[in-house]
Amino acid sequence: MDKKNTIIGILLLMAAFYFMYDSSKKEAEGMRRAREMAAMEAAEKIQEQKPSSSQMIGAKSPFAKEENAKEERFTVSNDDISAIFSNKGGSISSVKLSKYAKFQDSEESFSFNDVPGALPAMSLAFFDPASDLPAPFLNAFSLVSKSPDSATYEYVEPGLMKIERKYSLIKGVKEEYSPYALRTSTKITNLSSKPLDLKTVWLCLGAVPPTESDVYGTNLALGLYDGSSSHFSRSSSFVDSSGFLGLGASRALPYEYLNIDGVRWGSIKNQFFSSVFTPDSAVADGGLAIPIALETQSGEKYMKNALSGFLRFNVGAIPPEQSWEISGIYYVGPKELDRLFSMGGHQEEVMNYGWFGFVSRPLSRLMGWIHSWISVISPEWGWGWSIIILTLLVRLVLWPLTSIQIKSAQRMAKMQGPIKEIREKYKDDPKRIQQETMKIYSEYGINPLAGCLPILIQIPIFIGLYYMLQTSCEIRFAHFLWIKDLSLPDTIASCPSVFGIPLHVLPLINAAVTFIQMHITPTPSTDKTQAMMFKLMPVILLLFFYNFPSGLVLYWLVQSLLGILQSLIIRLGADRVKLQKRSKPGFMQRFQEAMEQAQAAQNQRGESFKKLPLREQLRIAREDALKAKRKKREDALKGTMYEKRKKNPGGRSTPKKR
Repeated sequence: MDKKNTIIGILLLMAAFYFMYDSSKKEAEGMRRAREMAAMEAAEKIQEQKPSSSQMIGAKSPFAKEENAKEERFTVSNDDISAIFSNKGGSISSVKLSKYAKFQDSEESFSFNDVPGALPAMSLAFFDPASDLPAPFLNAFSLVSKSPDSATYEYVEPGLMKIERKYSLIKGVKEEYSPYALRTSTKITNLSSKPLDLKTVWLCLGAVPPTESDVYGTNLALGLYDGSSSHFSRSSSFVDSSGFLGLGASRALPYEYLNIDGVRWGSIKNQFFSSVFTPDSAVADGGLAIPIALETQSGEKYMKNALSGFLRFNVGAIPPEQSWEISGIYYVGPKELDRLFSMGGHQEEVMNYGWFGFVSRPLSRLMGWIHSWISVISPEWGWGWSIIILTLLVRLVLWPLTSIQIKSAQRMAKMQGPIKEIREKYKDDPKRIQQETMKIYSEYGINPLAGCLPILIQIPIFIGLYYMLQTSCEIRFAHFLWIKDLSLPDTIASCPSVFGIPLHVLPLINAAVTFIQMHITPTPSTDKTQAMMFKLMPVILLLFFYNFPSGLVLYWLVQSLLGILQSLIIRLGADRVKLQKRSKPGFMQRFQEAMEQAQAAQNQRGESFKKLPLREQLRIAREDALKAKRKKREDALKGTMYEKRKKNPGGRSTPKKR
């Protein structure tokens, strides 16, 4: 591999990852400022409003008069989930995912919404004129109907309202989402003779804690989809940020409103699991994200908050004896691309692959397809082998481009002698050095930019794979060799740490392979700065990859080994590079000649031409180029039947008739 271009590529990768880290913070900061202004305006409007004479549910205490009522629970389940309902609010206390362990090597299942202090999922909240936040409605409902796969709750306040809530497991649907979904409906009926002014109704999407590998808080978020794009409120909004070198510093928000019209579905998610509520017909007009403080000993600031989310529906006043109803599908399960895609409403946007989703999505599907075959042979290490085979396929696709890159580097390495002579000869004229260097490159058919193209193509693949591995539930707790979890760095607990830094083996192996790779590839430049960068590259990569998910480091390690193999094949094979001059001028040579001719024409015109306006210089240059092109065409036709004939001196172009 061209060392110069490798260095450029690594720097581009580092810049890209800093951009991914910093842009999410800047985006959140910009949105945060806008929402702070919107929240202040909304608060001012609320203070200006006076309670109307109509009945307002939100004017009551959040827990109303039955806040100390005894909680009663009821469970419906299938092979994949167990939904535990609560009579408080007629809501879902938690959802156990039977096939996903809570911890590594634990028999206890992961439980969604199992966060201390969290409201029940799908619980209701109403407008509260005394607060900026909606008031939860957790009155005791009656379980009026139940079966092994359904439950119906009812709450009646005589002379005021009736709330009926129904839940049922989805059966008979073969879509991939159905094992993790509940069909739910909520109906609020006005029992009074006056309008029941609810203003807004809020629906709780549940709460999730952060995951250990989400070190930047980008995956723990509330997500809304408005039919064309997705919008996220990330947990990074709820922690203090010092910014970058003091720039972009911000204070933590206590909560965050997303005021978005036409919301088709809402989600609360962490790195691997998500809930998604998709209404059948109604659309929400925004959402609310609220952090929940956790009791944790972790020093990571993004591990200190769980996140709860709400959807907001603009209901207004319900006329007497009329009702307002909302129904839909409530999904609680793993973040798997095809499973979410099967819901049919762009719910796969929950994955939040970002700009490189066009790369992440096919890579995710390809890796899943590979695993479906490999898991038969190696069920324990299936995902690790899948990453290796995926890397091999990507490298095979890029093989022709990387071959061009390697051969270009070898040609450039062989040209270092003549280029050094040019630099010594014209050391006081940098412009002439550049011209002569390009001239000798064009004579030997060397394109200095040929080595950049494969690196530029690998950057979106690398970043797309990063996002794919960061947010896919499939590799959670996946083992490979000594690695216990491909979604985390490969920490070896039995090995002692150094100054409190745990030992990660895979980045060390990758640094060693990088050292070998950099020393077996040709050096296209003798520049001291590049030589120093070359020596430091293994150390830079070690620091860069040390805390990355081991699945991503495994990908980079395998592709580096394949790069070494390809370099050896080209160096020792029959197609090894031979340096020889072109028999015909190439594009770069013709371009260089044109540049020299243009420079010569400009010099002939003298200082008066340089004083002309730029537009006039360009017009004259275009005319000169057309004249030169016309003359070249005429010279090429000389001596042929197509040569242009001159007219007779007498003015006639044909002889007289006899």
